[in-house]
Amino acid sequence: MSGDSKSGEWEGKDALKTWVSDRLLALQGFSTPEFVEYAIGLAKQATSAADVVGKLEEYGLAFSDDLHLFAEEIFSNVPWKVSPRKRKTYDNEDGIGTGLGKAVFEDQIEFIKESMLKVDDEMSIESPEISKAKSELETLHEDRRTLPIYAHRDSLLKAIEEHQVLVIVGETGSGKTTQIPQYLHEAGYTKRGKVACTQPRRVAAISVAARVSQEMDVKLGHEVGYSIRFEDCTSEKTVLKYMTDGKLLRELLGEPDLASYGVIMVDEAHERTVSTDVLFGLLKDIARFRKDIKILISSATPYASKFSDFFDCAPIYRIPGRRYPVEIQYTKAPVADYLDAAIVTVLQIHVTQSPGDILVFLTGQEEIESAEEILKHKISGFGSEIPELVISKIFSNLPTELQAKIFQPIPIGSRKAFARWNLIIRGLGWSLCR
Repeated sequence: MSGDSKSGEWEGKDALKTWVSDRLLALQGFSTPEFVEYAIGLAKQATSAADVVGKLEEYGLAFSDDLHLFAEEIFSNVPWKVSPRKRKTYDNEDGIGTGLGKAVFEDQIEFIKESMLKVDDEMSIESPEISKAKSELETLHEDRRTLPIYAHRDSLLKAIEEHQVLVIVGETGSGKTTQIPQYLHEAGYTKRGKVACTQPRRVAAISVAARVSQEMDVKLGHEVGYSIRFEDCTSEKTVLKYMTDGKLLRELLGEPDLASYGVIMVDEAHERTVSTDVLFGLLKDIARFRKDIKILISSATPYASKFSDFFDCAPIYRIPGRRYPVEIQYTKAPVADYLDAAIVTVLQIHVTQSPGDILVFLTGQEEIESAEEILKHKISGFGSEIPELVISKIFSNLPTELQAKIFQPIPIGSRKAFARWNLIIRGLGWSLCR
């Protein structure tokens, strides 16, 4: 393995990763594949070694002479994703940025900031300084403890035990979908019957089931499974079953009383799909003659009183807290074309912000496909002047195998863009809504 600080070329990616991993081990005593890829991607897009030091400090590393030396080495040795000639810095409102921002855009959209929302200390993102000997399962268990819902586990289970129907309200990302079925399993509810959790979308059912199976350290399709249209990944062992709301409706045709289920959790109820609304009526009837069944209505909206009223004034359990901070910005003036404004803003973020993905909401399939074509055309016109932007789309009419592409890894140094009835480019906490 060798590196040339002048040419910035290595013998291979594996050699580069090994070198970075060894340096991190010597520097801080730990190294993970995710951290190695983050450091390499950071060096590819940084404008100076000082940028690398600053981002590594934000990531949790303590400043030292060794850290500064490592930043200089990785900045010099890692091949640049952006042409060095285009890396002329300029001063923006915050005093940082790259020359690409002015070179790429003739028109830019100015934003004004809303004060950063306060986040409780216990909801803050955990430092990545973890032992190198820690297993992936232990890491998943630590992640579970950082979720807002974790502190309310016992009181939530008590409320479920006391009430047949319970409306649960919590922020997106609080852990409702992945944790509540596991809490029910740990409390023994699966001995009375299976726990079903419905999702309005197929991709959500698949991805959440996969995540829960990892956290429980079981094979997907055994204790934890999913069932969607044309695909059933369950077995006789399955006790936690994720499915689309339409799939549960079909099961009701063959099992009107849902006798094999002990708990039915209707998740994302605030989206109010046709299948979800029909389920509400049927579950309300089932609850009247099956006193042993538990029905949980999960929603991310604070306006849950309508769900409570429909189920005969069912109690509402609220899960406070947000796992990640959210910063809201508004355009200083109205825009003539919100689609064009969204595309311009995506490109602004892409060339001026630190590594991370972007999420953009659009109103329908036609706009998603238009935005995808325009973004690809603009990105190709810049060539190697800006980092790669991986654009994916997702909406209900898209085949399942194509929807699953949003979970595929992307090249180091790239930024992901994917879309559903919304256009998404994940990670930075940006949400561009009509």
